[in-house]
Amino acid sequence: MNHDPEVYSDPMSFRPERFMDPNPEMDPPEACFGFCRRICPGRVLADASVFISCAMVLAVFNISKDPEDSFIVTDPSTGIISHPSVFKCSISLHLDRAVALIQADERR
Repeated sequence: MNHDPEVYSDPMSFRPERFMDPNPEMDPPEACFGFCRRICPGRVLADASVFISCAMVLAVFNISKDPEDSFIVTDPSTGIISHPSVFKCSISLHLDRAVALIQADERR
């Protein structure tokens, strides 16, 4: 549904600005969670879970592109579950006390 050329102009390209134009294209969650009586009952839980997971990772780590790479190529895979291709990135701790937090979680 999210690759329909009648809904999205150039649907296979990564263009987040398409949702910020004065006439934005349809927001993907409006289509991917279904419609009317067939809408996914877990959509609110799914959105909240992804948000909380991202917030927890970003609270502890700095994630940036690898200094050796000039740009990141994000050619998505195809199939039932798509994901970006493998790329190098730099992950470092945001705070020194985050080490204690991570080690405490590993001991459980």
